[in-house]
Amino acid sequence: MLQRHDSMRHLRLEYIAAEEFKLPIKQHKDIFTLDEHAFGFILQEKVKINLQAKHVHRTGTGLCGELFLIPPNSQCTIENNSSASAHLIMIRFQCTDKPTPCSFGVEQPRSLLDDVQLYCFRTPQIRSWIQDFLSDCGSSEPALYYQLQSHLYAMVAALMMYVQNPREMEQDLVAYVEQTRQYMLRKYQESMDMEDIARLSGAGSSRFYQAFRRQTGLSPHKFITKIRLDASLSLLANTESSVIDVAHSVGYPDEYYFSRLFKKHMGITPTEYVARTKRSIACLSPVLCGDLTVLGITPQLSLERGWVDEPDKALRLIESSEPGLIITPLVTKDIYQALSEIAPVVMIEWKKYPWKERLMDISQLFDLSSVAERWLSYFDMKVENARFHVRQHLGEEPVLLVHAANEHQFRIFGMQMKKMKDLFYDDLQVMPPDPAQHIGAMDVTSLTDVAALDCDNVLFLVGTAKPEAFCDHLAEHWKELKRSRRSKRCFFIRHDDPLLYNASAHEGLIDQTVQYLMNSGS
Repeated sequence: MLQRHDSMRHLRLEYIAAEEFKLPIKQHKDIFTLDEHAFGFILQEKVKINLQAKHVHRTGTGLCGELFLIPPNSQCTIENNSSASAHLIMIRFQCTDKPTPCSFGVEQPRSLLDDVQLYCFRTPQIRSWIQDFLSDCGSSEPALYYQLQSHLYAMVAALMMYVQNPREMEQDLVAYVEQTRQYMLRKYQESMDMEDIARLSGAGSSRFYQAFRRQTGLSPHKFITKIRLDASLSLLANTESSVIDVAHSVGYPDEYYFSRLFKKHMGITPTEYVARTKRSIACLSPVLCGDLTVLGITPQLSLERGWVDEPDKALRLIESSEPGLIITPLVTKDIYQALSEIAPVVMIEWKKYPWKERLMDISQLFDLSSVAERWLSYFDMKVENARFHVRQHLGEEPVLLVHAANEHQFRIFGMQMKKMKDLFYDDLQVMPPDPAQHIGAMDVTSLTDVAALDCDNVLFLVGTAKPEAFCDHLAEHWKELKRSRRSKRCFFIRHDDPLLYNASAHEGLIDQTVQYLMNSGS
């Protein structure tokens, strides 16, 4: 805990000395304090910190770019378990009561904090300050002394802000990362200096990069590269733009660099990709259109569900589009024959097998297996990151998965149906409740029917068009239905309507899950 606010005003800080050291791999170093404090700053690698003070033991990990406080009369053991040498600096200082008439001018050592905790935190400009401390060779130069004193007070101020509002600081960083992510999605074609973006976070480059990766599953550089190359796929496949124009349009002024980067990620050159995708396609299922989207392909004609109810009208529309290839879900023999007279037909029974396998099969129609494999590798990175957040927020608590269409239309997803089960219960490893083990997709007309399955926690899938008031109402109703239960939690993951079983829909659900859990956690 902090000292009382009024007593803090009577404290004085006095810089003593700075010590720099490198810690080899698998080595440790003991730091002792008497009546002074010490700030440790990690210049390179991460270290394990063991703090012993006032018969209290605290252990944690300090990351590159972080400060940590060692209180008076303490022993701090720093261990390097990384794969490279760690580099640290210790800044020793004394905290005393300002002299009063009653103290006869004698300054009494004081502790900044009443409790013993391991506080690891960051502050802007810290690395430039550290360079000033490293330049101190015991010189009595007044300008340098007062400069170091000012840095010391700024570091203590950052510590106090962190101790008072650690969640607010973390929430600000979460919000900044989300703003950065949205900015990259909108302005990917513009030049971006990642170091400048990181600096503006106010948290330091290392902390920003870590937070960005935790929210997106990718580093900022990988994220912007993915966005730009994804955009290039769509431009190459669906426009008459040249490779040079596409490169410039997605933010690469050097078209040769773009072509090399494209080949490295996609396994084929931009020119080869264009040759394999320049076919007029009619796609007769919105589910299958979502798989084509992640390959960069936009069909010339797309039909919504229910077109088979008016087959003659649909067939005339398909014929007029003059497709070179027709991709259709399961249809009757008569409709299949009629389609075959228009163009070659590929019929895909999408409900019969997992969407990842289906995506690979569709990619092979265009000889784009390497493009699909690249997309799936990025998807797996996102899944691994999302799984971390699920473990952190849900642990081993069972959660029921429910699609909420409206107040009188709910679909419960269980373990006997691939749709949603393979994403949430398999990939993200959300713990299914016992009743879900024997359910495929069960439709009910009230939240009371959902609660009857005897699971305290529920994850609602809600369309993006639904207002927040709808979610608030569901949450309040769920709490009322589970009034006697100690734990009753609601989670809300937004999705585009309709809720489809394909690659692009699953990517969107992963992103929404991470954003929701991070916002609810902060």
